[in-house]
Amino acid sequence: MLLITCPVTRTDELVAERRIRSVTNHPTHIALHVECPCGQVHVYRTGRRWDAVRTQRASAGVERELVGA
Repeated sequence: MLLITCPVTRTDELVAERRIRSVTNHPTHIALHVECPCGQVHVYRTGRRWDAVRTQRASAGVERELVGA
């Protein structure tokens, strides 16, 4: 079982592992394509490297905004 947050309804949903449509292993993260009870397939990414890359990109964007202003 997985606990996901549906980006459409913004509610927490408990889904069975049979709802996982694919798992893709990337160098920075693992991507799970999960069929949500709302009827759509959402992609959830996990991994420490993914969080680090996302944090770096966010901080770089903030720095660009500050320099550009």
